[in-house]
Amino acid sequence: MGGSRYGSRCLIQIAAKSLNVPVELLSFPLPENFAAISPLKLVPVLEVDGNYLLESQVICEYLEDLGKGPSLRPEDPYDCAKMRLLIRLFELYYDPHVLKIYHLIMSQQMSQQGPTTITAIMEDVKSALNLIATYLDDQQYAVGNTLSLADCALMPPFFQMTMLCSILGIDDPIAGQKTISGYFEKTRRDPHVAQVLTDMEPYLRKLFSGDIHASK
Repeated sequence: MGGSRYGSRCLIQIAAKSLNVPVELLSFPLPENFAAISPLKLVPVLEVDGNYLLESQVICEYLEDLGKGPSLRPEDPYDCAKMRLLIRLFELYYDPHVLKIYHLIMSQQMSQQGPTTITAIMEDVKSALNLIATYLDDQQYAVGNTLSLADCALMPPFFQMTMLCSILGIDDPIAGQKTISGYFEKTRRDPHVAQVLTDMEPYLRKLFSGDIHASK
């Protein structure tokens, strides 16, 4: 799950909390027998005493509930609720549109459908980013001055988007949204975030490069 934005969410948390969680990075396509562990053949998966937890946010919440290491949930109830709101806004309004772009790339349809399709999807992405920006704190992190689960959720997909746009030669909506861009540049300097993003980069270059191109 080296390039997975979902798996990377968990990796930032594991690093920030200094958890002793063995990590096995899988390559795609996933083996057929992986369906016995993850019926939808999705990563990440966390093994807990012979049982398996799916869905990155569920895994993150479980790791927080263990009470080990520094908490990635704000102490203030309102701030904690805002953290959850940011994650929810990302999952409902940003990620579905971005998945359309990735599916287009993976199905080799980019050159056939051209920039018109990408432009239309990017408008929806920009609207989602504007919504998320409304609830971001103007501080070091998404909520206050400490790393939280919101940062774990937001930073890998934002980095993935910047990589995608750079490789395909299209405008980057992350850079184009002032609040989001400022947040991204500040939070990427966190050492735990920086390491995971660095580890993602080679995989993303391999995924997004090749014979697929799009013009602005």
